[in-house]
Amino acid sequence: MASTIDNLDRNKIAGVKKEAVGRLGAWTAHNIHLGGGVYTMDAPQNDSRVRRVLQVAADIAGKPLDKLRVLDLACLEGQFGIEFAQHGAEVVAIEGREANLAKARVVKDHLSLRNLDLVLDDVLNLSPERYGHFDVVLCLGILYHLDHPDVMEFVQKISTVCTRVAIIDTHFSLQAKNSYTWSGHVYWGERKSEHHSNASKDEKAAKLWQSLDNTRVFTFTQASLCNLLRHVGFTSVYECLNPYEHHNPHWPGPPVGDRHAIWRNRTTFVAIKGQRQTLLSTPITDATPEIERPERPEYFEGHSNCWMHQTFLGSMARVMPQPLRQMLRKLRS
Repeated sequence: MASTIDNLDRNKIAGVKKEAVGRLGAWTAHNIHLGGGVYTMDAPQNDSRVRRVLQVAADIAGKPLDKLRVLDLACLEGQFGIEFAQHGAEVVAIEGREANLAKARVVKDHLSLRNLDLVLDDVLNLSPERYGHFDVVLCLGILYHLDHPDVMEFVQKISTVCTRVAIIDTHFSLQAKNSYTWSGHVYWGERKSEHHSNASKDEKAAKLWQSLDNTRVFTFTQASLCNLLRHVGFTSVYECLNPYEHHNPHWPGPPVGDRHAIWRNRTTFVAIKGQRQTLLSTPITDATPEIERPERPEYFEGHSNCWMHQTFLGSMARVMPQPLRQMLRKLRS
């Protein structure tokens, strides 16, 4: 009897999904469990990003999940905001494309998530006056879709509405090719194309994973993004190593080539909004401004020749015959 009821529920839920897909199209990004083993996508995939983001927020926010106010920026099909809402948090999820937001509404209504507010808006309109303040701000996969100076101003707006922690999952540039000055600071990164310069409004809207309008994007280097986060008011910034984020090459979404190559320049930053502390044991340090993170670590600036020399010797030693290696060790000692 129980299995028959389960099958009836599963069929009903499958019907909800089928109707939504027929009306809105298939889900392209977020594989959300609707119940009864039915997911929004036909081939359920493990997405370790959800575990990472939820755990970081739970560990750092300083409140139980059901006491948090969470902002999900450019929420796409809504999975991260939905996850927090299922834990009882008050969530505002902002998305600039109705095609994405409509799918999030299907899940919200199906799961009866009254504590999830889905808003159609450009995230660049973010302000405390418009949306209030949040314990946790999720900025997942957005920054590299924005251009200068919008991306700098957007990070500043995140700081303005954030009272505790911003979780920023982003690609970063491995090369300091281009620089821009904003608010008296120089930031490095790489500028690339986002949309074709002649793309129409409809063509841009159809690119569900790209920017709403700008045709060019500016991607920060790690150093410049960390410096910017400090400049706008975050007191410390960390890179999340655990929970480990496994980037599945079969992860749903549009084809983007070699995913393993792409994910090498992506990480999750955790930016904390705390109180700046006064140093008591070393007044000279306290009076010294916090240093900028360099684009190239200072160690390599002063010791690059030594480092290259040691690397060369190490490589040579690995291919030397054992007797010759032993002789060199004796000479060096």
